[in-house]
Amino acid sequence: MYPTVADVLATPPVRAGEPRVRAGAENLDRPVRWVHVSEVARVAGTLAGGELLLSTGIVAAEPGADLAGYVTALHEAGVSGLVVELGDRLPALPDPMVRTARALGLPLVELRRTVRFVAITEVVHARIIDAGHERLRFAQRVNDLFTTLTVEGARVEEVLDQASALGGHPVVLEDLAHRAIAFSGAVGAGELLRDWESRSRLALTTGETAVTGPERWLCTPVGPRRGRWGRLVVPLTVADTDLVGAVLERAAATLAITRVLRGEGRDIALDAHGGLLRDLLAGQVSDEQAMGARLRALGLGGGRAYAVLVLAVGSPAAPSAAADQATLEAAAATARGQGRAALTGVTAPGRVAVVFPCSGEDDEPAAVHSFRAALSLPPGAVVAAAAPAGRITGLPAALEEASHVADVVAAAPGRVGERDVYRGRDLGARGLLWSLRADPRLHQFAELQLEPLLRHRGPRRGTEQSTELLDLLRAYLDHNGNVAVLARALHLSRPAVYARLDRLSEVLGHDLADAETRLSLHLAVLAYDQAPRRP
Repeated sequence: MYPTVADVLATPPVRAGEPRVRAGAENLDRPVRWVHVSEVARVAGTLAGGELLLSTGIVAAEPGADLAGYVTALHEAGVSGLVVELGDRLPALPDPMVRTARALGLPLVELRRTVRFVAITEVVHARIIDAGHERLRFAQRVNDLFTTLTVEGARVEEVLDQASALGGHPVVLEDLAHRAIAFSGAVGAGELLRDWESRSRLALTTGETAVTGPERWLCTPVGPRRGRWGRLVVPLTVADTDLVGAVLERAAATLAITRVLRGEGRDIALDAHGGLLRDLLAGQVSDEQAMGARLRALGLGGGRAYAVLVLAVGSPAAPSAAADQATLEAAAATARGQGRAALTGVTAPGRVAVVFPCSGEDDEPAAVHSFRAALSLPPGAVVAAAAPAGRITGLPAALEEASHVADVVAAAPGRVGERDVYRGRDLGARGLLWSLRADPRLHQFAELQLEPLLRHRGPRRGTEQSTELLDLLRAYLDHNGNVAVLARALHLSRPAVYARLDRLSEVLGHDLADAETRLSLHLAVLAYDQAPRRP
């Protein structure tokens, strides 16, 4: 928000002096915090940095003056630039001054006509004061925004999005192991997170907001002083470090507070895993380079194939955040215990996805079996696996397949058979009907086939035999039409079962002994059971 050296040179009072840039043209974007007039050779000790120094050339015109040392001292003091007015005393800038300024990249400007320095300072200082007021308003806006995010318990992604938008630069949240937990910004993931861990380790961690490392990253720690758990990073050179640093500090405070509110012991890396897995499922990550960079930044190495699992615990209709978190932590602990670099995260209520690399597609079944055998889950939990993904770009489709399998099995507990790990080939017709469950033609088919049962009312007052007959049909089909087995399951005699089946055939208007009839009714019952209904 401060004017730059280029902005000052464009003001009417400076333009009247016919300015000519003699050195440091590449650094004219440096901010000017103040304009200072000085004719003292040792002025560097009185400067705070960011000043634009104006001079009539008295120092440069002194015989025997150490002009190289003078310019170096100004550069080390952090001045934004040096403007020298030429005249009778100093008709041209001395070569030592120009050479030193060029070597240091310090903007050095000569004014070829006499100007009133007071006119320059008035114009520039007015802009600086206005910028100061604007910074105060900006600081208030930053404070109000992050206070709101803190009160609302905003997600990590929301906090980073706001920090990036306010600071105008990409922002990355990493943990103490230099894994990129989350990021936001206009720069693509492939470029932003390239070789993240190795680059990040060169940017030494400090206890406060600072510029560090060979790439001049701006970093600020996240967490209480005695419990740092990460840091926010702007992974490029920042011109206004004070402004962007203030945004990072407020964002870091918001992240620290919301983590305490959500539970201090939660692993922030697992939240990041869940975010990436949800992005993959939603099809928001399709570029292989960007996807690979995000996976490597999270610590997941490459492999010839990837095992993709989805764990179903409970029902999405009655979600339990505690159960999801317990399952997530159990899966992550199992992966760590087996030495697997796995991606684990909650993708939906009651659904936890696990992705880990394998040495090849042929080794995936054994790796999945080993993981399942070591994983402890509550009774009724379902473990579904997709066909192994041979490429990173195959992960979205594999996640969708495993989620589909988990949804089908969880929707029909005990009806798909008992297996440690379910795959798509285990679903049979249920898998196909689940995929078509939103198709109105399937609903119409089920209603037409079962309509005689669904609208049937028994002769007894106050009873609805439609439910009883539908349950009988479902049991008959589940037992493959075997009356003897059905009779034992219903604890009835065979004659009684035959009588009920005759009544069922009469209501349906079809012979249950016909194979095609049984097929149609079975498909209709499966579709009817999968259709969502109000309680």
